[in-house]
Amino acid sequence: MFRSSIKLFKVFGIEIRLDYSWFIIFALFAYYFGFIYFPSVFSGLNKGLLALITIVTVIFVFISLLIHEMSHSLVARNRGTNVERITLYMFGGMSQIEKEPETPFNEFIMAIAGPAASFVLAAIFGIIWFFSRNIALISEPVKYLAIINVVLGVFNMLPGYPLDGGRVLRSIVWKTTGSLERATFAASTMGRIIGFLIITAGIFFIFTGNFFNGIWFVFIGWFLQSSAQTGYRQLIFESSIKGIRVKDVMNENIVDVTKDTTLHDLVYDYFMKYRFGRFPVIENRETKKLIGVISLHEVKGIPKEEWADVKVGDIVKRISENSRVDAAMEISDAIKKMGKNDLGHLVVMSGSKLKGIITKSDVMRFIKIRSELH
Repeated sequence: MFRSSIKLFKVFGIEIRLDYSWFIIFALFAYYFGFIYFPSVFSGLNKGLLALITIVTVIFVFISLLIHEMSHSLVARNRGTNVERITLYMFGGMSQIEKEPETPFNEFIMAIAGPAASFVLAAIFGIIWFFSRNIALISEPVKYLAIINVVLGVFNMLPGYPLDGGRVLRSIVWKTTGSLERATFAASTMGRIIGFLIITAGIFFIFTGNFFNGIWFVFIGWFLQSSAQTGYRQLIFESSIKGIRVKDVMNENIVDVTKDTTLHDLVYDYFMKYRFGRFPVIENRETKKLIGVISLHEVKGIPKEEWADVKVGDIVKRISENSRVDAAMEISDAIKKMGKNDLGHLVVMSGSKLKGIITKSDVMRFIKIRSELH
C-alpha cells in the first residue's frame, strides 16, 4: 500500500511517511535557495556555508509542513478520532484520519488547526527575524520561512475542499443545512472552481513567459480540482453503503482445499474448475481448521515444473489478526481494513473454523447490483 512512500519515524505514536514525490519539491527548494536566492543576498559567501544554510532552511520547510499536519492530527485524536499516519508529498501533506468528523464543530476545529499552526510558526520566525536583523545569515533564512508559513496558512484557508478552508466552509454549511452530503457538495464544488482558476492563472503565466510558475500553478490547480471531485465521490460512495454489514456481502458458499493438495491439483481442479481468485486452506476435512487463504499470486511465484511436488501448505499465507473480520462490522470499515493492510480479502471466523470470506470484488459486485435495483 505504501510502495510510493518511505517511513521516517513516529511522533506521539503517529507514523510519519515521506512520499517519493516530496523529493521533487525538496530539489526545487534546494535549487532556489542554493543557486538563486541565497547567492544573491550572500554574495561571496563560502560555498560550504551556503550549502549548510540551504539544507537547514529546506529542513525547516519540511518541519513547518509536518507541524501543520501534526496539528490536524493531534486535534483529531483529542476529539476521539484515531490518526495512524501522516504522509508528506509534493503538494504538502495529508493526515490519514480514521473517519470523517462526527459533528460540524469537530470538522471546524480540526480544519482550522493547520492554518493556525502555520500562522503561529510565521509569527515565531518573524520574531526571530526582528531580533536578528543585523545578522544576515540568520535573518534572511528565517524571513523566508516566515513568508512560506504565511503563504501556507493563507493558501490552505482558500474555501475549497479538500483544503482546510474548504473544510471550514463544509463545517459551516453542514451546521446550517444539517446535511454532510450537501455541505461536501458545496465545498468540493468550490474546490473545483478554485482549482480551475489556478489552472487558468498557470496557463496565463506560461503564455506570458513565466513558464516555471505557470507549470507549477497548473499542477496545483489540477491536483486541487481532482481531489475535490474525488472527495465528494468518496462521500457519496460511503453514504450508499451505510448500514450494509459484512454478513450481507460475505460469501458463505466456500470451496476449500486441504494443506496437502499439490499446486498442480490446486490449479487444474480448483482454479480452472471454479474460477475463483483464491481458496481457503484447511488442516483436513475432519477438523476443518483454517490455516490461511491461497491465491493465484502465490502459485505464480512457483515454477510450473515444481507444481506436482509443492503442496499448498508449503506456500499458503497464514491467517493473521489483520485479515479477520466480524460479521457485524460495517462494510465501509471492512473496506478500510482491506486498504489499510493491503489485503484483497478478509475472513469471517467462528472459533477456528471459517464462516465466510469477503473480497473487494464481492463488495463491488454487491454494490453494483444494489444500486441497479434501487
